[in-house]
Amino acid sequence: MSVNRCYRRVKFLHRVVDEVKRMNLLKSLFLLMIMVTSTTTATAGNGESSAIDDLNARWVNVFLQGDTEALLGMYTDSAIMLPPSSEILSDHQAIKGYWDNLKRVGVTDYVVYPVDLRIVGNIAYQSALWKATRITPDGNVIQFDGNISNVLEKQSDGSWKINLQSWN
Repeated sequence: MSVNRCYRRVKFLHRVVDEVKRMNLLKSLFLLMIMVTSTTTATAGNGESSAIDDLNARWVNVFLQGDTEALLGMYTDSAIMLPPSSEILSDHQAIKGYWDNLKRVGVTDYVVYPVDLRIVGNIAYQSALWKATRITPDGNVIQFDGNISNVLEKQSDGSWKINLQSWN
């Protein structure tokens, strides 16, 4: 599938997610539908998509443990991160600072629901939905969610790392 077609599909999914957010009654049903019907495809075969699934699972676990040093090991040296309502982060210290701050303000839960994965050579394009929980100092629980796009790069040792990450 071409990058343009993949982009259009992700853009379409973003519009669908935005619409579902406006209809809170259907939100849980939509996430369930995505989880049940989504398929992960990879031109390089199941081994590559499994390796990327493993990276995603490790990323969530390491984030929840608060180990931002280990988290940085999952990003390329030239990684760029585009968090919502924030400046572009283009070095490891800035990326680490961002994740440290999220843990400091009380983000305690984070889940990713993969939607699509396309692998072209040593580059992978991934889209997913995410959900997180934040507990404020006064005990209020805040739920938030959105979508995320990752561009991953296969390393010379065969592992995958995040090269570009953007979400809302």
